[in-house]
Amino acid sequence: MKFDFKRQAVIFRLYATALIVLMLQLSACATLLKEEQQQKSFSLKSSAWEVLQDNLPSSEDVSWFDVQAVGPDALRWRLALIDTATTSIDAQYFIWEEDAVGSLLLDRLLQAADRGVRVRMLIDDSFLAGEDQLALAADAHPNLELRIFNPFEVRSENMLVRYVENLNDYERTNHRMHNKLMISDGQVAVVGGRNIAEEYFGFNAELNFRDFDLMVTGKVVPEISSSFDLYWNSGWAYPVAEVDHNKGAVSDLDRFQAELKTRAASLSGWLGARDSAPRDWSGEWRDLAPTLLPGRAKILQDNPHFEGESPPIQAAQQIIAELRDAQQEVMSVSAYLIPSAAMIQIAAELSGRGVDVKALTNSLASNNHVPAHSAYRHHRKELLLAGVDLYELKPDAPERSQFEAPEFEADHIGLHAKILVLDRQRLFVGTINADPRSMVLNTEVSLMIDSPELAGAVISVFSSDFQPQNSWRVKLDDKGTMSWHSREGVLDRQPSSSAWRRLSDSLYGMLSIDDQM
Repeated sequence: MKFDFKRQAVIFRLYATALIVLMLQLSACATLLKEEQQQKSFSLKSSAWEVLQDNLPSSEDVSWFDVQAVGPDALRWRLALIDTATTSIDAQYFIWEEDAVGSLLLDRLLQAADRGVRVRMLIDDSFLAGEDQLALAADAHPNLELRIFNPFEVRSENMLVRYVENLNDYERTNHRMHNKLMISDGQVAVVGGRNIAEEYFGFNAELNFRDFDLMVTGKVVPEISSSFDLYWNSGWAYPVAEVDHNKGAVSDLDRFQAELKTRAASLSGWLGARDSAPRDWSGEWRDLAPTLLPGRAKILQDNPHFEGESPPIQAAQQIIAELRDAQQEVMSVSAYLIPSAAMIQIAAELSGRGVDVKALTNSLASNNHVPAHSAYRHHRKELLLAGVDLYELKPDAPERSQFEAPEFEADHIGLHAKILVLDRQRLFVGTINADPRSMVLNTEVSLMIDSPELAGAVISVFSSDFQPQNSWRVKLDDKGTMSWHSREGVLDRQPSSSAWRRLSDSLYGMLSIDDQM
């Protein structure tokens, strides 16, 4: 499945339109899926990582981090995680596409399963329409188990129809699992913003994302593994064969793996002969160890039991509490920025006492999610009046060469990273956007880290994104008029890549959908 802007207009669009409201009666046949206890399993830990652990400074109280800001590098390190595993791999994602990147990683997971590694995959059901057979085929491997989080009961192959058919279960299906984790042997993990698809790693022809992950080892990794276990055993993680019980499992695993290799073939030139098959990455791990940055970390996670009186707000609440205590500087990078009244108030209080608050988000021209931009636009002037230095990414930012794969330059770029850095000391990296969907509706996960070394590295990585060649700075004059400033000059209306985008933004702006973003 190739990248499609319509596919990325997340859940709320499918509920917000008048068409769906009129079609509500079509959902009458759907039953209400309930939480159900499945067979439980828990994380495993291997000691087969001596080449990495033995080259770290000896400290039991810290974790160690590698900044993964370059998409192709982040993909290569995921291959290293998979190839090095000897006991277990746990992968938890909002989106796992069957494109070249998704196929490459799934093929490598199956090869790990072939050598006896236990693989657990937990995928949210938001974008699995049309991919159920792929999920069933992967699950057919005896060492790989795939579960679907919060699945739709009625399972049309068309995504729009699937949402319509389940509208009578809207209260449940509107809450999605946005978490993104990969853990190898309970020793090394990746936490951050990237889903598994071409555009998140710089390999898409239409749109590539400026995204960000951290690879981590050390003290916090058992907490990350426990977070995965919490969702896996929550009662909302359904075995794929149970969800798609009328389809039957795909038994021809060899044919399925051959299809994965065919879809991944477009990456063969980038992979080269060295990385095209599982291999020993000991040299890379040995070289990486001295470059890792130390920090004290803990995981912030939402309760997967979103039903009843437990909305998924726990991670966001902790981040907001920490934000209030900032003393000197706040740097926010959020793909979707739709602040609540409380967040606006906090920003005003911070800037009022001299804290430098700056935020980077998508422009109308770069945003893959026009309705989210329309909601952001409603609050843009409030942010400026609260003293926030506001920047919007350009879709043709020249720094794109730093995070796209060579020979895979897309038509334009967008922002997908989710980062908050406080006082060059504390930082949050994970899946949480500064919007109501992340703060209230979806489940999320983030690392809270105390590390001046890592905070400085992240600020350095994103410093160019705030420069006038890569983003517009939005300003407000004394008359309340906004303008957009960049290296090319000043614009008196928000930049857009097309008239159609402007029209779509205007139409979505008329809808009362901000709390669904």
